[in-house]
Amino acid sequence: MNPIFSLPLLLLPASAALPLAGPATTANARALESVAELVAAGRALLAEGRAVDAQVKFEAAVKLDGSLAVRQWLLRSWIAQGRVNDALNEIDGLAKTEKGSALDYLYGMAFAQKAKGYIAEGVSGGIIGMAFGDAVEFLKKATTAEPVLYGDAFAPLAESAWYAQDLETARAAAEKAVALDAKSADSWALLGRIAFSQYQGFQSDPTRVPDADKSWTAAHDAFTKAHALYAASTEPSARTKGAESSTQIGWLYVWKKQTGEGAKRFAAAIAIDPSATDYGQLRGSLGDEAFVTCLEDAAKQYETSNGKETTGDATLLWWLGFARYAAKQYEGAEAAFTRAVAKAPDFANSWYYVALARYFRQDYDGAIAGFRTHYGISKEDAAASLRANQDENLRILDYMVGMKAGKAANLDAAFLSELQTLMAPDVHRYWNNLGLFLRDEGEARERRNRDVTAEQHKEIQDLYERSYVAYLKSLELSPDDPNYLNDAALMLHYHFDRELDQARAWYVKAAEMAEKELARKDLDKDVRPLREIALRDAKNNLRDLDKIIEAKKKAKEGAGTPPQ
Repeated sequence: MNPIFSLPLLLLPASAALPLAGPATTANARALESVAELVAAGRALLAEGRAVDAQVKFEAAVKLDGSLAVRQWLLRSWIAQGRVNDALNEIDGLAKTEKGSALDYLYGMAFAQKAKGYIAEGVSGGIIGMAFGDAVEFLKKATTAEPVLYGDAFAPLAESAWYAQDLETARAAAEKAVALDAKSADSWALLGRIAFSQYQGFQSDPTRVPDADKSWTAAHDAFTKAHALYAASTEPSARTKGAESSTQIGWLYVWKKQTGEGAKRFAAAIAIDPSATDYGQLRGSLGDEAFVTCLEDAAKQYETSNGKETTGDATLLWWLGFARYAAKQYEGAEAAFTRAVAKAPDFANSWYYVALARYFRQDYDGAIAGFRTHYGISKEDAAASLRANQDENLRILDYMVGMKAGKAANLDAAFLSELQTLMAPDVHRYWNNLGLFLRDEGEARERRNRDVTAEQHKEIQDLYERSYVAYLKSLELSPDDPNYLNDAALMLHYHFDRELDQARAWYVKAAEMAEKELARKDLDKDVRPLREIALRDAKNNLRDLDKIIEAKKKAKEGAGTPPQ
């Protein structure tokens, strides 16, 4: 029969009792006392989460006593370090000759750890449920047989049973866990989650209202206790876990339809750790108005605790900006977004919302400046943000293009059109608009500066080149459009004086296509004036171009043929 260990003393069965006298007897007694001390020290280290240090103690104990009663703790330290498969191989080997609660304990702890590992790795399917189910089966037997010796198994049993939806077993095990270690914040938080699950199940059954109320109170008390313990802890993870406990209390109040009280708890949680909150879920549950209030409260609490200069609240401020924007509090939204992006430059899409907040306040120049800032940080991010609400944003940009067109604001109009090409690159109208405004700007600069410097000339030519590229794109998307044909041709004709044969071909085609469309009885009334302009301009431009081509031809002939 193997001896059974219980902290802090080693207990031996009567059949293994040692004589009390003699040198050999004293040595054996000291060895056994040393084993007990090593196991006790190792288990204390395990309780502190120091599994590697605990393993050292257990290895020393096993050298003195290789029985299962001692070896189980060495394997337990492996499990705590994640060496689950190694431990299971050893346990399977032991099971060939051994039986009893020690094996139940080891199997249960190993399967509980394995199931949690599956979750961490993103494994899906029934294998997780099977692992948790096996953990429940073995740990129930172990803790029933040895509730003190295997007291550390109650929390894994509770968690495994919770995942396995055996809430009655989970609740009893969690209550035992906190009874054995009332200072374990994790155990109190686990009890809170289990009681919360029970409340959710009971509250849908009118006959279980008293049980639902009791479970709600138990969950509230457990989370409150956990929050206090986490707040007093110096562990690195305690801050986030404390915020989670406060968040869970908030959800308890939301389930009770006490949204205002829930919002206060959420605010307290966010102020502790702004990065640990699912803001989208929170918004969906609270609604826009309560969401704004919650985040404003959280921002004040965080700033009071941490000061204005920290960057830990950047995510909170971004969501505050979004909440205010959704609630049409545009000035406040801009203030929150600009603070967020100042603290976290990666939050570049803050400028998208700043631009829209200004637009809805009729600050159109400010809106364009916001879009420009976003574009300057990341063209791709600017396009992605605009595409998120494409139809409305295209209308907004159309409106501002219309405002800027013809008001000596060609570059603003061109920039807005470029945004539209990023959003909808297959729409030829946006490319044509981009070409038009860039060309208009180049022509306006030429008119203002008859004697341009070399640098100014280069800038103007750059505008024309960009214009031509945009015109070509519009023509690629709509190759028979007479207006686009004429626009592309005139760039070669008037601004570049190159590829004149191509320009002529485009003028000819523009006139032909315009005449063809104007002959239609069903031509849209808004399109007809455009085609009339295209026909007129194409013919006039063609006539001028032919004169140039003829003049160039005569000049070439007059120059003669150079000698070979």
